[in-house]
Amino acid sequence: MTDVPPEAATPAKPPRPWTVTTAVVLQILLALFLVAQSAITLMYSADSAHAADAELEDQGFTGSDLPEGTSFEGDPVSVGVPVLIALFLIVLALFNAAGKRPARIVTWVVQPIVLICGGFAAVSSFFLASFLEAGIEAEGGPEDLDVQAVVDAALGVYPAWTDVVTYGAAVLATFGSIAIIILLAVPSANAYFRKPVQQTHIPGAPPA
Repeated sequence: MTDVPPEAATPAKPPRPWTVTTAVVLQILLALFLVAQSAITLMYSADSAHAADAELEDQGFTGSDLPEGTSFEGDPVSVGVPVLIALFLIVLALFNAAGKRPARIVTWVVQPIVLICGGFAAVSSFFLASFLEAGIEAEGGPEDLDVQAVVDAALGVYPAWTDVVTYGAAVLATFGSIAIIILLAVPSANAYFRKPVQQTHIPGAPPA
């Protein structure tokens, strides 16, 4: 009598829950906003720097009177790094959508970093004038320099619609990151990312 080898049945992967889908959408949206920010910097930062220099000149000052390292013009790092992060987030999102467990683990490591960096960038942007004033005071710079006017001149170059990108990126990097972390940790997401267990079936045997 010939022994019939058991057949290993591969269980079907459960459908992707809305929690994972939402997390994936948030990651992709964040990536798109980061790319948009880099594009805006590339298009308008040079004009922004010129406007700031013109305002400083009108006040009788130069860029050297601002805190060391202050620049309103984008550089390769400020333009390129967000694009690289965006590409990485899109790759993570695609793997998360496919239910790849390593991608979820990497996401739990990456999103808190994005949260911290995004929060710091948002605070620095929203309170730029205050930070510059504090820097000038710490370095013993001119007290009569109207920093707010310089910042307003630099930011006035950007079209009004760019505020949507700025605020959107800030919200997605902070609250969006928190949502992504939570959405990928709920029970429905755990079931989707769980490795399927193969069940052995012997032909002719009654179903379990």
